Amino acid sequence: MSKHRSHHMGLLLRRDRQGFTVLELLVVVLIIGILATIAITVLLSFKEKAGVCTLTSDLKSAYKVSVLYHTDHLNGTVTFDILRAYGFRPSKNVDLNVVDGGAESINMTATHPNVTGVYEIDEDGYVSEQ
Repeated sequence: MSKHRSHHMGLLLRRDRQGFTVLELLVVVLIIGILATIAITVLLSFKEKAGVCTLTSDLKSAYKVSVLYHTDHLNGTVTFDILRAYGFRPSKNVDLNVVDGGAESINMTATHPNVTGVYEIDEDGYVSEQ
């Protein structure tokens, strides 16, 4: 091993001074980077799950309001304006759309910026991802 190369290795691994070696600092930075990546991934997962819960809740609430409307208007067709008139208010950032407002064929969809995909509720009140 050359004298020049051993001098560089001595800088990396030298312990006769106080403080940390460059190698130790690099390992710490690498570990912090890995932990930050894991934390960000988990946070994004929680945001999506929260968005799905919000979509599901809004779809179920809109469905219940549509059932109330059809109780009063057997042959009526639900629209978003009718849902609002009956007291339905979508959550923030939820885009709800009435695809079919008939009593026997009610179908609504909803999207949210934190959720990939579109969720729907059918005439039986079942929520699913399209």
